[in-house]
Amino acid sequence: MRILISAFLALLAAPALADNGCHDLWYTRNAIVDRAGYCFGSALGQAVFDNAGCIGKSVDLSPSAKRQVDQIRAIEAEAGCKVNTAQTRLHIDDLAIRRRLIDLPIRDEFASGCLGYGGAPIALRAGHSAGAPAIGQIEAGDYVLFAFYGVGDWVYVTAHSDGWGRLKAGGWMDWSAIPQDACRDWAG
Repeated sequence: MRILISAFLALLAAPALADNGCHDLWYTRNAIVDRAGYCFGSALGQAVFDNAGCIGKSVDLSPSAKRQVDQIRAIEAEAGCKVNTAQTRLHIDDLAIRRRLIDLPIRDEFASGCLGYGGAPIALRAGHSAGAPAIGQIEAGDYVLFAFYGVGDWVYVTAHSDGWGRLKAGGWMDWSAIPQDACRDWAG
């Protein structure tokens, strides 16, 4: 267990946009255009997004969606991301959860973690508002990964049981709902 925690802490100390971070950014950027009706031509795009209801290669994005896509492209360029779109699988552990989201999170270059949450259960939501449907929760003993940019007081997190062993939930939480002393320890 100590080796696993040490490895995780070393990972947190360095920028986290290796392949998995680039896959994450690729997914979010393409999920935004998929929701606008984009038709994917690449093997990866067709494997991840089924093209059902697509309208073409030129789609209109809302100003907010366009800002998100531009932000993601800038992060991808800065990190030198090059996702192989000939492959048919992304390396994203929480992909099934992410497909349920109303509001898509954008991966941050750095991550931090709550090691052993000790407070009351916290609802994880499909969007960054208290009115969004609950899709999971953080419970006592969970390890909570913070690896995405926040939106106001809201941040997308993943909750893990057995240390970092098993992903059990993900979603948006109100950052102000987790007292700093509710974690046995913090990493990152």
